[in-house]
Amino acid sequence: MGDHHHGPAKGLSRWLYTTNHKDIGTMYLWFSFAMFLLGGAFAMIIRAELFQPGMQLVEPGFFNQMTTLHG
Repeated sequence: MGDHHHGPAKGLSRWLYTTNHKDIGTMYLWFSFAMFLLGGAFAMIIRAELFQPGMQLVEPGFFNQMTTLHG
């Protein structure tokens, strides 16, 4: 017959095409942690920008985008 392999997926395809609730939960936790770190970095940059009047660490447009994404 044919050499069909229908075992569990390995590598990146295991995570990209999964329907396993445990894998989805793990991905959700990692994504939440990554967004927590990104939001924390945005908060630190926003606070540094507001620390002293006139200090400009980032462009005004990017500052507005960061403030929106952080909130």
